[in-house]
Amino acid sequence: MADRIDKTQRLLDVIAYLVGRRQPATVEELLEAVPAYAGKWVGGDETARASVRRMFERDKDELRDAGIPLETVPLHDAEAPAGVTEGYRLRTRDFFLPYLRVIGAGGPPPSARERARHGMVELAADEAVAAREALRQVADLTSFPLRREARQALRKLSFDLAAVPLGDAATGAPVLFAEREEADAIRDRVETLSEALIARKRVRFRYHGIRRGETTDRDVAPYGMMFQHGNWYLAGHDALRDDVRLFRVARMETPVPNRASPKSADYEIPGGFTLDAFRGREAWELGTDDDEALEARVRFAFPLSLWTERNGLGTLEEGGADGTQVRSFRVTQTQPFLRWLLGLGGEAMLEGPPELVAGLRELARDVVAVYEAGAAHG
Repeated sequence: MADRIDKTQRLLDVIAYLVGRRQPATVEELLEAVPAYAGKWVGGDETARASVRRMFERDKDELRDAGIPLETVPLHDAEAPAGVTEGYRLRTRDFFLPYLRVIGAGGPPPSARERARHGMVELAADEAVAAREALRQVADLTSFPLRREARQALRKLSFDLAAVPLGDAATGAPVLFAEREEADAIRDRVETLSEALIARKRVRFRYHGIRRGETTDRDVAPYGMMFQHGNWYLAGHDALRDDVRLFRVARMETPVPNRASPKSADYEIPGGFTLDAFRGREAWELGTDDDEALEARVRFAFPLSLWTERNGLGTLEEGGADGTQVRSFRVTQTQPFLRWLLGLGGEAMLEGPPELVAGLRELARDVVAVYEAGAAHG
């Protein structure tokens, strides 16, 4: 079983084990506790144990490179040559983001122990208001390089302090959270696909393509799942196309895992596979069908052109003396791309292809119609 544990799961097991301990763990304790190491460490010969130890050393370096604050601490060991051995510790106050608390918001104040354990940050009500308003302002600046990060921070701050009365004049509109109508169905599909992925069982489902509107039957070996831009995606080897494909879970119909030989894996995930090839893509780049992508050309006015360049959006095709830029984009999903352009408020001009230009005009007309209808009933 340990041989089937991939590296991501192995690293998560190391983190979970160390976070759950109050005291540092010796190398031996860690290698005995983490499933991916334990099999060869406990029952293996010297060669196997040396191999596991080298694996842990590589994992340790990778965790630290990823920003995980894994500490090496000396531990007393009478059997060690110098009476001291190495131990490892992952303190929750260094690993987790601090909790936010508004002073005077009601409820008993936290003890000194709670503050130390959770790394609590306390804000006065006026400080919380100022932080939220500052984030709201920079999040509305289309040329701000960290606009996306500011929006994420604004949502987190608004959510964490949602129950805190910060004053009607300063808080503005409330932050609302709503589930999609199909949320329960998607949740069931994600659970089914996750179980199939863990058991390494193939999955069959009907899939609705995006641009062609075609429905096809798929037989997929799940390689991984990810949540991006508000949607769940499944990456896996598609028997129909004999290639790795990315599928949007919301476009699936009733995924059914292979029930034959439930205790035997149907496939193995290739050693070189990683979700990194799909992570970090924009919503319009997450292709989930087999249509060829469109190549869009967009002219950006300055300073929006500077923002797109800093964020690595598109490929530079032309640059003007006034700071304007024409950038090309590979568009697999048209609607997210058109919605993004429309949100730039006229500072970006779509030059082609014609079908995308027509789609943008239609989307703009639909938006205008919604606002006109709202004004008529207001």
